Amino acid sequence: MTKTAFRKIALLGATGSIGKQTLDLIRSAPEKYQLTSLSAAGNNLEELAKIINEFQPSLVSVNSVESAQKLNELLAIKKSQTQTNQNKTEILHGLDGLNQVATHSEADTTLVAVVGSVGLEPTIEAIKKSKRLIVANKETLVAAGELINQLLIKHQTTLLPADSEHVAIHQCLKGCKASQVRNIYLTASGGPFLNSNINLEDITVKMALNHPTWNMGAKITIDCATLMNKGLEVIEAESLFNLGYDKIQALIHPQSIIHGLVEFIDGNVMAQLGPNDMRLPIQYALDEPEREANLSGKFLDFKTIKKLEFDEPDIKRFPCFRLAYEAGQKGNTYPAVLGAADEIAVELFLQEKIKFNEIPKIIEETLSVHSPSKADSLATIRDADEWARNKAKEIASKQKQVLV
Repeated sequence: MTKTAFRKIALLGATGSIGKQTLDLIRSAPEKYQLTSLSAAGNNLEELAKIINEFQPSLVSVNSVESAQKLNELLAIKKSQTQTNQNKTEILHGLDGLNQVATHSEADTTLVAVVGSVGLEPTIEAIKKSKRLIVANKETLVAAGELINQLLIKHQTTLLPADSEHVAIHQCLKGCKASQVRNIYLTASGGPFLNSNINLEDITVKMALNHPTWNMGAKITIDCATLMNKGLEVIEAESLFNLGYDKIQALIHPQSIIHGLVEFIDGNVMAQLGPNDMRLPIQYALDEPEREANLSGKFLDFKTIKKLEFDEPDIKRFPCFRLAYEAGQKGNTYPAVLGAADEIAVELFLQEKIKFNEIPKIIEETLSVHSPSKADSLATIRDADEWARNKAKEIASKQKQVLV
């Protein structure tokens, strides 16, 4: 077997859930991976300074000029105290900084793990520089899947998913033709309210953040609770695998052991199984097309698996899945509006300004008044995103008379 190429990685979202697990992998195998540049929101500068001192990236970007100034001061203090960070790390900020991290000249692989539409432009810029892309940012492919695919062809580069479900399908489809596929199935745990009779309007932020099987960031965890996450993954899957929505299905699978299945036209089904550990799909994406020894140390213990259950998503109780599926089928700028409205609604819920059951109501009303355009340029997608955010806030304000 050919040895996996040495990866020089630009990491966007280094202090988030996916980012931290990526750093675990880089830390575990310095002979395989090197961190060349990174971005972080700048909410925890002490943690970020430790990451910089450990990995010595050439370039770092944070969200604001104030965070950049404070980080520079913190690094100067730590350098004088410990003589660490001997190699000068350049600190940038804002969208321009994010783009420079994504396109850093030393990096051959750009891993996009930021949350929200902020990941779209740096992904596009990385493609233009022919970087090898690994994307854990749902909103990029949801809002701009067609545009992204056109750019990948134009700039002759590749994009791999980092989500466990899409990595599962990617593995099952290897060596197969689209004409041989009857259906693909993305699995979902069902979230914390799968078998609960609780009134949805009584769900608190703390309850919604208590995911039964995965440890993720707040936004994605709420999306899992509403089933929006699975709807977004359906749109992503269509962009990644180009099979058509009629062949993309979702299944509730509470055990979260099977991450994806492919059903072929001859009746055979191929499934990918693995532990509930995001380091496995991230490592697969980093090492692909080769396979190397598992760095996480996590393996399935088949003797402990007593049952594998499957069910259909309850779209009546959790309508976000239906809204996402419909937006994907309509195409144009509907998916961009869906993603932006969802970001606003989830943010308002996390701030306790709206109730859990009002998340899909805000999204649906925003979609219902949208006048779509063809999503063929970054400017058009940005306009749709901005319009949707403003409209979602307006709808929430009218419904709840809250200050947003």
